[in-house]
Amino acid sequence: MKNTFTQGLCLVLLLFLFTLSSFAQSFPVTGKVVDANGQPLAGVTVQVKGSATSVVSGPDGTFQISAPSANATLVFSYVGFGTHEEAVNNRGQLNISMAPQANSLQDVVVVGYGTKRRGDVTGAIATVNAEKIKAVPVTNVTQALQGRVAGVDASMSSFRPGGGATIRIRGNRSLGATNEPLFVVDGIPQSYNIDDINPLDIESMDVLKDASATAIYGVRGANGVIQITTKKGKSGRISVEYNGSYSIDKLLEPVKVFNGPEWAQYRRDAFIASRSYNPTRNSQSPIGLYFPDPLSDSALFYQDLNMWESVAMGYTWIDKSRFIAAKRPTTEEEKTLLRNLKLAVLDSVAIYDPSKVRTTDWQDLALQTGHTNSHQISITGGSEKFRAAFSGSYFDQKGIEPGQDYLRYTFNQSSDFRPIKIINIGSNLNYTWAIQNLGASVYGNSVGQIPLALPYDSAGNLILFPGNDAQIVNPLNDPNSIIDENKISRLIGSIFAEIQLYKGLKYRAAFGVDIANVRRGTFNGAISSVRQGNPANASYSIRNGFTWILDNIVNYDTKIGDKHALSFTLLNELQKIQADTSTTSAENLTYESQKWYSLQNNNLASVTGTGSFAQYQLLSYMGRANYTLMDKYIFTLSIRNDNSSVFPEGHAGLWFPSGAFAWRVDAEPFMNNVPLFNSLKLRLGYGSVGNSAIAPYQTAGTLNRSLYNWADNPAGGYAPGTLPLPDLTWERTNALNAGVDFGMMKNRITGTIDVYQSKTIDQIQSRSIPAASGFTSVLVNLGEVKNKGIEISLSTVNINQPNGFRWVTDFMFSKNKEEIKTLFGENDQDNIGNQWFLGWPIRTYYDYQEQGVFQYADTLRGGILADYYWLKAGNKSNALLQPGKLRVEDRNGDTLITEADKTQLGSQVPNWIGSFNSTLSYKNFDLGIYVYVRNGSLVRILRPQTNGRQVGPFVNYWTPTNPTNEYSQLNNTIDVQTYWQSKSFSSGSFVRVRSISLTYRLPKDFLGKYKIGSASVYFNALNPFLWAKVDDVDPETLPYVSSYPSSSNAGGGPTSYSYRSYVFGLRIGLQ
Repeated sequence: MKNTFTQGLCLVLLLFLFTLSSFAQSFPVTGKVVDANGQPLAGVTVQVKGSATSVVSGPDGTFQISAPSANATLVFSYVGFGTHEEAVNNRGQLNISMAPQANSLQDVVVVGYGTKRRGDVTGAIATVNAEKIKAVPVTNVTQALQGRVAGVDASMSSFRPGGGATIRIRGNRSLGATNEPLFVVDGIPQSYNIDDINPLDIESMDVLKDASATAIYGVRGANGVIQITTKKGKSGRISVEYNGSYSIDKLLEPVKVFNGPEWAQYRRDAFIASRSYNPTRNSQSPIGLYFPDPLSDSALFYQDLNMWESVAMGYTWIDKSRFIAAKRPTTEEEKTLLRNLKLAVLDSVAIYDPSKVRTTDWQDLALQTGHTNSHQISITGGSEKFRAAFSGSYFDQKGIEPGQDYLRYTFNQSSDFRPIKIINIGSNLNYTWAIQNLGASVYGNSVGQIPLALPYDSAGNLILFPGNDAQIVNPLNDPNSIIDENKISRLIGSIFAEIQLYKGLKYRAAFGVDIANVRRGTFNGAISSVRQGNPANASYSIRNGFTWILDNIVNYDTKIGDKHALSFTLLNELQKIQADTSTTSAENLTYESQKWYSLQNNNLASVTGTGSFAQYQLLSYMGRANYTLMDKYIFTLSIRNDNSSVFPEGHAGLWFPSGAFAWRVDAEPFMNNVPLFNSLKLRLGYGSVGNSAIAPYQTAGTLNRSLYNWADNPAGGYAPGTLPLPDLTWERTNALNAGVDFGMMKNRITGTIDVYQSKTIDQIQSRSIPAASGFTSVLVNLGEVKNKGIEISLSTVNINQPNGFRWVTDFMFSKNKEEIKTLFGENDQDNIGNQWFLGWPIRTYYDYQEQGVFQYADTLRGGILADYYWLKAGNKSNALLQPGKLRVEDRNGDTLITEADKTQLGSQVPNWIGSFNSTLSYKNFDLGIYVYVRNGSLVRILRPQTNGRQVGPFVNYWTPTNPTNEYSQLNNTIDVQTYWQSKSFSSGSFVRVRSISLTYRLPKDFLGKYKIGSASVYFNALNPFLWAKVDDVDPETLPYVSSYPSSSNAGGGPTSYSYRSYVFGLRIGLQ
């Protein structure tokens, strides 16, 4: 098998290097294609009109083609520039200038199992081309989509090396299933991580958003479809391109934490609140101190000598060994304060200077400067009969946290061979090998370190428990003692053969595979923050995935006279998906050096293992018909039938129809009197798509084995574990879309506006059933989720001067309203357990509405610090509360705070998202800025507990002398205050400058001396600025946490960071 593959690869390489010579033609034509500024355009397709003969312009914009006659017409096409026709007229040399035409009606769009001119598209489809992808250096495919397409919400789930984004197209639809879109790479639907593909290998991404466009993908199209076309070979001379970059990565904004003196006072204040800040830490003692005191501090901090030494630096000592410090007289104002607080009134207090207290900057110790190396070489070329493209890339990213990195190699190959005019055969191959080291969250753990403690002792040895606290472990050794390594091997490949059976009638057979292997090894050493001095553990797992797909496609295109155009597509598709996993885990490793490579039982180590296997098949039939009348009225009808093995017999198959209509208003005669519009097209579409929403075998029911003692002898038996589901069927989405595409003022302004509405019915969710059945729940089809919204994309050419000065802008705006319409049918009600609420989005937060902090003015009489008071009328609580406690809203007005007072606070789903992209060009310089906005979402963030022990982000907490409303008073006797979780919510809105770029294209006269077609250098500042209402984390990276645990170390927190990158790059084109 391996030899066969090697021989085949060598054959393809030989065919590419020794391309077939072109047949002799009667009239050779050479020339050059440039843009409006006179800069060469590489990659322009030059085709003889009415013929399959075509070539592609080289890096310097030049081309050479053989025309059948001196009177032939050449068609020049380029993404973003539309098309240009030029008659040869007996000229052997042509110089062509092309002007950008955003959203040109002549651009080719991938619509699924075929392509169409954008002018003939009836559905909501947006395109991101290679130029936009390479404009902002990104790690993976999902990052390249952020802010580029209206209706696509791509939010970064992590900025760690190799991290990707979570993508939603027009909201969430399913309560229990995935809401991720379907990715299709060169016709192969993806079952695994799409981020394994190198973004620089992509020619274009076409996003199918409405059901009339996605219905041809049936059960997999409910969440939208993103079709990726990788770069292909082109006719013409062999061209070689290099794209390389190097970046420096720095933390964007550190978490604001308590410094040494602030945390010392934070701890004192927690004890002061219970009148237990005294030499014995006794809350029953009549002596309660308020100002820093050496003996009392020794009771708080002497548990760790380094911590005590840090605090001791703030005192002026008389006899440090006896904790005697110099004193100063107490002022009258201070005595009055002490009396009001019922604390000990002293005539003098210790001299204490907090500026002298030592601080350990744990964040600085935990971070490093990250960097990224990226290099790619691509080769394209061919003749009229054979075309091929090859590329190889190397990507190496070192994170800003030690022990986190991502290394990736990719190889991409595409070729097609046309032995005779009616036959075309070809292949596509994309291979990825990568290693991702997730490591430990050293930075996140550093935020929880005591700033008074030291990381190393005087001999330079790491201190395992800084501060002598067994629950706070030194994270600085984690890069060496915590390993989470993922090795990924991925092959996506396809072969196809196409034959023209009759004029306009083509048959295409294609076979594709997606083979993925992921090997994961984890190791936690004894001195890691995970094991905390206990013996090491490790695990080793293997995940294998194999998908194959076979397509048989028939296309027929014909014209009837000058007014009628018809096209038909028939499809038969068979797909099989298979996956298996195996995991071995071991505790109490004898030798840490073995890591996960030799896990076996011995006297100390205990080894366990698990495994799984699943497979399912999908058999599909699809038909699509397009009819165009007078090149103005365009009709599209499609229907698809999917049969999935995951559903029981009788419910495995379902039909998904769709229909759409488009009217090219600009082609109407009356538009001749409306010079404002160059193009105007109205669209209307309706379709139905599905979602299987369950795993293989889930409808079949399960058996569980159990043991029973029968006459003192154990006997094994089997009983049903889950009920079979013979009536379960698909989730189904029905969607309506209306849109307009327009070009105005000679296409100086172009854009698209879409409005839509969708309903997803028959939601697959768990429903409780009577215990008498022997089961607690069962999956049923119940519930409906509705989405509706508006999308606007706008491109403008603001300035286009003959001197080469050009200014263009792109705007994107999306607003989607997502809501749960029904859950249980009759007698409908909220599902509080799953945080699903009628009329609200799926990812909704439900809790008490915090209203600040109780103040002295809220009580019936003046306050003494540790006493409790009746609250004045209008202040609701379950108990007698003192000033400084959290206040929450009594929503039902019953004068008590109970679960009934919880409410929907907001959703992680944004109200709207938008982006702005502006590019200024002058001669050889391009300056660009790209801004991304997310508005109206709610996020959950980490906040410290209030007992004065745990460490976390800085908070402005309440004290008698600082009666703030931001955060409650501390108290060392209370681990978690009542309603504490209500303080964990914050606005997730932000404005991010995604990129600022500067590109310089080297002069062509200079490059010509060295036989270089094109070259440019660029600088890009990625994520240089972020404005957000929450200032200690990046709100984009925060996960949805439906219920906040009692521990303050759960949920989104300081691991949700981002970094800014400074990228230096070089692009060179040779021909």
